[in-house]
Amino acid sequence: MAVDGTLVLVALTIFFAGFVKGATGMGFPLIATPMLTLLLDIRMAIVVLLLPSVVMDLSQIFRRGVPTAIFRRFSSMFLFALAGVFLGVWELTRLPLWVLNLILGTVVIVFAGSGLFALTLTTSRRAEPLMSPVMGFAGGFFLGLTNTMGPVMALYLHGLRLDKAEFVKAISTAFIMAKFWQVVAISTWGLFTAEALKLSLFVTAFVLVSFYLGLRTQDRIRQRVFNRAILALLILSGLMLVYRALNAT
Repeated sequence: MAVDGTLVLVALTIFFAGFVKGATGMGFPLIATPMLTLLLDIRMAIVVLLLPSVVMDLSQIFRRGVPTAIFRRFSSMFLFALAGVFLGVWELTRLPLWVLNLILGTVVIVFAGSGLFALTLTTSRRAEPLMSPVMGFAGGFFLGLTNTMGPVMALYLHGLRLDKAEFVKAISTAFIMAKFWQVVAISTWGLFTAEALKLSLFVTAFVLVSFYLGLRTQDRIRQRVFNRAILALLILSGLMLVYRALNAT
């Protein structure tokens, strides 16, 4: 692979994605996937990014102990996310990807923009038993279809007003459980080749440096700044999804 401007840009973006993941608990697949597809086939890109995503999610889940309370509180969300993943992978071969990206990106921009300007829609604890399975299924569906679960999960968890530690553990746990089934689903494509695994190990080692830097930032950032950073990241995510959708038409 020749070292040119595109390769440098992709490397810098993936490095930045690792930092964002460490600091906010999300954003790595959403930022890294579209950039890596500049160099690789989209299916290969998804496979390559699975290993670093899993390693980072596991690190965040167990960073302050086993998240037993998170498992209990969001068990229905995790369960329905698994069903959503399989449906998303199935629909991947049926529906135009740009349509789903456009819809998801627009929704994310509208809701995150409202939150950034103090118009946040909150989810009450009374509504949580109903919303958790719905949002879990939606997040799993978009993970299976577009490799982007973060916007849906972040919108919902931010609306519950979780503190930093709870937010990161909840979203990382959702990611790791859904990604396990994503691995099972895409295994039917026969994409786990030696070449893909070798490249995935290289990317993992590369992004762990920026991921560690992001974790250090997470420890020091203030709650209010953290919340606003999440909303800003959601808007960026939505814009990226819309951009991808419009470029695919």
